[in-house]
Amino acid sequence: MLRRFEVYALRPDAPPDAVRALEAACRECGRFIPEVLDSAVGTNLSHAPVQLVWEHAYASTEAYRRYMVHPYHAVVIDRYLLPDAPERIVIDGPLGAGLYGYGCDGPSYRMSAGVRRLVLLRLDAGASETDVARLAETLEQAATDVPDMTVSIMAANSMGSAWFDGVTPVMGPPRWTHVWEQGFANLDALDSYRHGDSTVAEVERGGWDRWMGGVVKRSAELFYEVSRVPDPTDGHG
Repeated sequence: MLRRFEVYALRPDAPPDAVRALEAACRECGRFIPEVLDSAVGTNLSHAPVQLVWEHAYASTEAYRRYMVHPYHAVVIDRYLLPDAPERIVIDGPLGAGLYGYGCDGPSYRMSAGVRRLVLLRLDAGASETDVARLAETLEQAATDVPDMTVSIMAANSMGSAWFDGVTPVMGPPRWTHVWEQGFANLDALDSYRHGDSTVAEVERGGWDRWMGGVVKRSAELFYEVSRVPDPTDGHG
């Protein structure tokens, strides 16, 4: 599977009706493009300088390619996004390309509601595969060690590169090399984790650069409440 996030910074003068229309177009995308799975939209609640997050997934690279050329994508969604579109309401975001994602074996990220948190990581370019694997194992173990965390997935950010040659433009190495995706039941659960005594919470409070030999060079976060259209095929309604 392919897990994908589009993160939008909105124009300060974006008409509220147009913002709501973009949210609806993203949230309901799976109704018109069957390749789009687990489509959900959230308003960023963190201090990151972005406003809107669209999370979704695809069963395969081929499914992603079909989505990219689907008329709904070109006619409905892109009207609010493309630089040459008169109705564009987004601006170039400060967090990089605004597109993050990773490959996974199955929908272990899935939750019907709650708070999603993304921690964007830039790892040391010289980090060994062993160091990266150890970091991923420790972060993913958090879902077991932290009662308030229901999802914890750490993976390479594949969406910021030329992984889909001929579909996604070549953008060079991504600013954020890895994504740590988390899930919580609500904002109180996220707050409890952040102030808790787990290893990873203490690392986040104290600074990544002093942990595991400084393998993490930079980080940024954003979080939002999930708002999705239930998919009758995924067991959530």
